[in-house]
Amino acid sequence: MFETEENQFVFRSELGTADHEDFYEMMDHFLVAYESHLGADAKMIRNATFGVAGPTNHQSVCPTNIEGWEINTQTTNAILEDHGHKGFSSIINDFEALGYGVLRLFEAGFTKDEFEPIYGRFRTTPARVGEDIGYRSLVCGPGTGLGVACLVEGLMKDGFPFIFSSEGGHTSMAPETPEQLRFLGDGQTFNGKQSYEHALSHVGLRNIYNFFRKADYNAEPHYSISSKKIVELATDGDQAATDSIELFCELLANFCGNAVLSFNCDRGVFLWGGALRIMPADLITSRFKKYYARRCSHSDRVARVPVVLLTNPEVPLLGCVHRSVFEVEYADPDG
Repeated sequence: MFETEENQFVFRSELGTADHEDFYEMMDHFLVAYESHLGADAKMIRNATFGVAGPTNHQSVCPTNIEGWEINTQTTNAILEDHGHKGFSSIINDFEALGYGVLRLFEAGFTKDEFEPIYGRFRTTPARVGEDIGYRSLVCGPGTGLGVACLVEGLMKDGFPFIFSSEGGHTSMAPETPEQLRFLGDGQTFNGKQSYEHALSHVGLRNIYNFFRKADYNAEPHYSISSKKIVELATDGDQAATDSIELFCELLANFCGNAVLSFNCDRGVFLWGGALRIMPADLITSRFKKYYARRCSHSDRVARVPVVLLTNPEVPLLGCVHRSVFEVEYADPDG
């Protein structure tokens, strides 16, 4: 819960989807906890913005990877009203939320503790009015899936910043090295063709790790191993884990380089994801330096676009806040 007048979060609560029958029950529990925690200081909610993985029209969404769940603003608005709030709600894609978060950080001015340089030199200042309008950036991150969105600085659509979320993570993976081809051709893992998301995600890192364990080290696969554990094993000297992270970062560099050309980006690429934040930054950097800009005749164009890893864990929440500000202004431009 964010208080705009104080410019800070006034309440937080982490709730697990597995512990609730549906989103509405979880939302109700959150509001009860908010009202109980702040008591008489709990203020009226003017807008609630939900960042959810999955394609949305801002009024409804079926969250990716949560079978049977559906969220629509008609019901969330009714829940707000049941709790005495006169506000309204909206739904945005989770990477759209990241895009809004990046815009908010640009407005406030990026600080060095909010990102880790990966490739090139990143300019932290916001767009200069009349000069940089139309600059394009990417937000990309492997997590449960592979999300990607493009934000265009200074451009508005229907009263909101222009942020284009996509399903680019589902594009077919094209191998660029013999190692990638060997991986893609592994019958038990990919059967010759799959999307980038099946390699660049938590499950994807596990797939890569098990491929190396079996193909190169004659070891049994670990089908339940986590990304965090694979990173820990690499840190401890496990060669299959080290090979896996190197290939993972190599594929991510390929994907980002292609996405820069697809979206004609010229501002920057913002990487996001819990798995990336626990990986050694120098390993990510080394893979990007070698593979990111190798785009045939357009290598020089890609090479001009810097890449940074977002390290501020609040970027998605700040993005929802930023969207809510526009929602309130759009609904009441005079108030």
